[in-house]
Amino acid sequence: MNWQELLDRAVSLDWECRTGEALEAAEAAYEAALEAGDVAGALRVSHRLALIHFNKDALAEGLKMCLRADTWLRYCQDEAAIISLQSIHGGILVALGDLETGFALLIDCQKRTKTCTDPLANWRARTAYAMALFDTKDFDRAAQAAAESLDYAEASGLATGSVLIARSIASRLAARSLGEHRLAGREIDDVLLARTEEQLRSILTQAEAEKLSYEIAECHCYLGLLAWTRGDEAAAAARYVAAIAASRAAQDDVLQAETFYWYAYLLAGQGAFDEAVSLLAGIEAMEQVLSVPRMKLRHFEMRFRIAEMAGDWRAAFGHHRVYHGLVLEDYRRLASARAYTMKLTLDLETMRRKEDSARLERERLLEENLRLASEQREAALASRTDPLTGLGNRRELQLRCKDWIETGVTHAALMLVDIDHFKRINDVFSHSIGDIVLCRLAGLLGDTGREGSLAIRMGGEEFLLLLPGTTTGDGLVEAERLRLRVQDHDWSQVAPELAVTCSIGLADWFLADSLEAALQVADANLYVAKNTGRNRCVAAA
Repeated sequence: MNWQELLDRAVSLDWECRTGEALEAAEAAYEAALEAGDVAGALRVSHRLALIHFNKDALAEGLKMCLRADTWLRYCQDEAAIISLQSIHGGILVALGDLETGFALLIDCQKRTKTCTDPLANWRARTAYAMALFDTKDFDRAAQAAAESLDYAEASGLATGSVLIARSIASRLAARSLGEHRLAGREIDDVLLARTEEQLRSILTQAEAEKLSYEIAECHCYLGLLAWTRGDEAAAAARYVAAIAASRAAQDDVLQAETFYWYAYLLAGQGAFDEAVSLLAGIEAMEQVLSVPRMKLRHFEMRFRIAEMAGDWRAAFGHHRVYHGLVLEDYRRLASARAYTMKLTLDLETMRRKEDSARLERERLLEENLRLASEQREAALASRTDPLTGLGNRRELQLRCKDWIETGVTHAALMLVDIDHFKRINDVFSHSIGDIVLCRLAGLLGDTGREGSLAIRMGGEEFLLLLPGTTTGDGLVEAERLRLRVQDHDWSQVAPELAVTCSIGLADWFLADSLEAALQVADANLYVAKNTGRNRCVAAA
């Protein structure tokens, strides 16, 4: 399978919560992309790898995937692939506590979306920014950013599945923001609450139609939170019960724990502290949930808050001490992760320097090879051309004649051209003027005959023109045109009072016969032209 097929398989496995298999498929996709030389593909796969680790709260591993792929950014021209990778990279850094670097990456992604035409990548950038705000507990701004991300997803024509995810994220962050307002005793935005409820009900209808158990559980959970926020505790309790049943069907302990937390707040507010503590005790049995550091922190924070609400100060103190220890442990964990990040960064920088050195050496060798190849081409060309006029020489004549024979040419008209009184031109006007005359005549020769004709300089002022597939009769017509062209050329441009004519001897050449024999006939005809007054063409000795 190619990298895209392997990536699609990894995404599918991730949706099915088969995380180990998803990671294996994604790693195989990464290797396949590099083997194919597809840098953009390697970045897209790395985004998925980092996202899987991020969702598992394995932040250091997710960061490792981003830094590994960061090596290829300089070779990538695909804005969408760059945005996808940097959005998850920034989100992980924020979650690790490196807010400055993380938000710098996320803001850069936002800027890139202005020139990127890929709506999926642009939506990812907006969503990653919203989730980063949420991780810093800036719930109001997170909800606002998620709403803007949803508006973009709906307006840009994203696939139905992506729009559903966008709506779920926006609804969840808005509900959480409203719930935090209720907890803090702050003013509730009734318009936002009504809009979020409507959105969640719409998502629930779609999820029930498609039997999406996770989405069903999530909708019930946050509809319960909204009901509790507006003070309808009976409706909230009913929603929480439905969410717990659906999350168990979806086998999602994290979502079940989220529902327990909010249900516990509701019960504690009603004075049912034993039931609230029972729910929290049920979460403690979920070892997988509490193995996630951020979930464990949140759990013991809730334990001491509910103990405070119950007036059980001994229990509150005990839970707060555990919470405080977890905070310190989390700082150590983040510090360790950042140290690991720095080590990876240094290792990558060392690798980049070695890579740059190797690249420079490759470029030097390539430049040397190109230079040698150019010299070889020039040498080969020089061996076949006359350096003054640029026409072919006798070696070029031999090679072209061989080509003609191989392509089935059987005969050619042969013209031997000699400049009249060339010695006088050199003596009167100078040898440099003579060289210009030779070059001008070479140009006139090149314009004579049909495509495929060959003009060469035999030496001195003597030139040869061969017209393959042409009879002597047709050749004589071309020779006469050439003679008149030479005679009528404006030679005064070369030197005042300069006049140039030429004599031409023709011959038929059957390629099966000797070229030298045909040249002798042409030379004899040229001799006749010279001895009968010059500036003429002779086709028969």
